Amino acid sequence: MNIAPRTLHPKVKPLVRVHSIYAMLSKQADPQIPEAKLVVAVICQAIDDCYRAGHVFKCRAWNFMNDERLELWAGAVGLDAGFIRHVAIKTGYMTPERPNRPPAKSKKKGVKGA
Repeated sequence: MNIAPRTLHPKVKPLVRVHSIYAMLSKQADPQIPEAKLVVAVICQAIDDCYRAGHVFKCRAWNFMNDERLELWAGAVGLDAGFIRHVAIKTGYMTPERPNRPPAKSKKKGVKGA
């Protein structure tokens, strides 16, 4: 009996662009100063990395979004870390569970020389 290998579902595109998330979060930031925009940009870069980056950076961004570092950065500008996570998940940039390891690449064994 042949069982077809498990196929991965294609990536679903996010519902909005990161710039829209940046605009929304920067309007909600408490002190409207340039440093607050920088903090919001760091948070938005982590959101974007959860979707677009390679596996290592995707895992790092996911860890940033799910530990106390996000709460520190968001708290510095008066944003709620839970709301930021909710936005990242609902827009399709972040998954609620940790990213899986990519499948191992098979090495082709060829004849050297010849």
